Amino acid sequence: MTEWIEFSHDWAYYITPDTFEMFKIRGKVSVGSLVLTKEKEVLDNGVTITNTDYKIAKDGSITDLDDKRAASNILAKLFVNYMKKHNEYPPNSSIDKVFKNGNVDVLFRASDYDKFKLRFTPALVGGDPEEFLMSLSKTRSRKKFMPGDDWKIEPAKSSRSTCKTCGNKIEKDHLRLGEPDYFQDHLTYKWHHFNCKADDIWGIPESKLDGYVNLSSEQKDEVTQALWK
Repeated sequence: MTEWIEFSHDWAYYITPDTFEMFKIRGKVSVGSLVLTKEKEVLDNGVTITNTDYKIAKDGSITDLDDKRAASNILAKLFVNYMKKHNEYPPNSSIDKVFKNGNVDVLFRASDYDKFKLRFTPALVGGDPEEFLMSLSKTRSRKKFMPGDDWKIEPAKSSRSTCKTCGNKIEKDHLRLGEPDYFQDHLTYKWHHFNCKADDIWGIPESKLDGYVNLSSEQKDEVTQALWK
């Protein structure tokens, strides 16, 4: 059973230690999660930047971390535990660089705006990091997708949107998936062709797919075959 710690912030997210998904904080954080809090700052030259602070949810409280490197070290340990348990890479991760001294950097893309380089060392993995990573299964086992925020599905209302997966236009009336995203704490959607993104959200509960009930019978059949068969 998941344990939770109450925590509120105007603009914050947490990365779960079991699935490495990133969710917007809505009053509570699961124990063991990495917490990212964000604030806007206007520089003397008028440019606005976003500052991110890192914390960890443990021992009944949210504890500050020194910097992003400390957060990356925690994530690296969590990654190794996950890899040894599941024999696969966590989502949105890949080898970034192999060093002559035997260390390996793994790139973890928590979101479009939050990326971490995780340093794998012989001490961390208990052997050669590159051999350890190469031994993992190249194909992730298929698990049902369970998002934090609802996704959207609908026929495209125009031909103006662009698929974030393939980069091509989504033609009017073609099915498109809306991936929830937050920009400066405002909910927005990144649009994808249904066929480009369906595999990534296989098994998503119907209750988390806003707009499904409004589709035509033919469109529902297409979605059902791709997501729930």
